[in-house]
Amino acid sequence: MDTDPYSSPLAFFRAELKRLRQRAGSTQADVAEQTNYALATVSAYETGTRIPSADFAERADRLFGTDGDLARLQQLVERVSVRPWFRDRVDVERKAREIHEYESYQVPGLLQTSDYARAIVSSVRPVLPDDAIERAVALRMTRQQILEPDEDAPLDQDNALRMWAIIDESALNRVVGGPEIMRAQREHLLIMAQRPNVTIQIIPDAEGATCAFGRAFAVLVSRSSNSSVVYFEDVGTARYISDRDEVSRYALIFDYLRSYALNDTQSIEVIKGGMK
Repeated sequence: MDTDPYSSPLAFFRAELKRLRQRAGSTQADVAEQTNYALATVSAYETGTRIPSADFAERADRLFGTDGDLARLQQLVERVSVRPWFRDRVDVERKAREIHEYESYQVPGLLQTSDYARAIVSSVRPVLPDDAIERAVALRMTRQQILEPDEDAPLDQDNALRMWAIIDESALNRVVGGPEIMRAQREHLLIMAQRPNVTIQIIPDAEGATCAFGRAFAVLVSRSSNSSVVYFEDVGTARYISDRDEVSRYALIFDYLRSYALNDTQSIEVIKGGMK
């Protein structure tokens, strides 16, 4: 992570947060307690490994008496850090009750480790600058907060959602970043699979062709209603489908993919198998 506070809005935010905290004579634990955020989250915001939330920025402004400075800076951080075509995905995720995601090439972003995510983002061509890579990784780590409210979300909010991920075995066999990174990624999947709101199923390579033909997609179900949207990601762009009949078709495809997949216990054994 670049230590130059002027290298990006995210770097400036974390530098300002640290400066304000130190000026107040507070520790990170003090800020965590007084904003009602987990210590790990405050630490991540101060090191720039996660993008600060608007709620945290507002609470920090009240704590430090900064008259909305951090909240305004947070808006700039989020606007710069999230690509325009991906911003809708982030907004929908935050309001989602369930996410049903199928991936054939890589581990879904919500289940990636930071090292795995960094290796994935680094493969983009033309090559991205280091600060852009770190912002992209920070965004992926930030998105994962919706899966772990007890640790990473405000302690007085419950915004966990249910995620059901179906992953082709070939995605686990693809060595991203090297053997050690893949081992850590498999270990992370095993940890995530133990969460009550996360289900991971693996489609073995022996199944051959499936009804999705390797085309990754996600069905996101809104928390406030039963409306859903289907998300596809392409190189440098994304597509969203909200037509009810089309959404239903992809929901049915996801159900068929579940029938190809191993159950969760068998899937865990496949994930473990690549660690031997």
